[in-house]
Amino acid sequence: MSQNKGGIERRRVKRRDIMDQFSFYICIPKLGFTRHQVSDISELGIGIRVETLGEFRLHQNETCDLQFYLNQSLYLSLKIQVVRSVDHPEAIQEVGAIFLETETKAHQTFLTLVNLVDQLSETAQVRI
Repeated sequence: MSQNKGGIERRRVKRRDIMDQFSFYICIPKLGFTRHQVSDISELGIGIRVETLGEFRLHQNETCDLQFYLNQSLYLSLKIQVVRSVDHPEAIQEVGAIFLETETKAHQTFLTLVNLVDQLSETAQVRI
């Protein structure tokens, strides 16, 4: 979890880093239907790496739809608001966003997924 200079946690909930073994990715329809990497998830938000092309980027406080893909065709439709955006020279944008419309069935299903990720992280084994 992110800490400020005094070592105090800024977030109210634990972020879960997404292991490579999960095939989660997101699409942001307003940016086109390109796959973007999920870096972490929590009950309140999501961290993503967006490949940017010119004007196709997300801005602080912007709200938009997000499709959270569990595999090639199965996704949850969620709404986010960008709270952090860091541009990198290699046309990558690191974005932190919070979820809006948290009473929807899609968001409730996402919360179940967060719980599953916790359980798998504690008990599952990875074949190397």
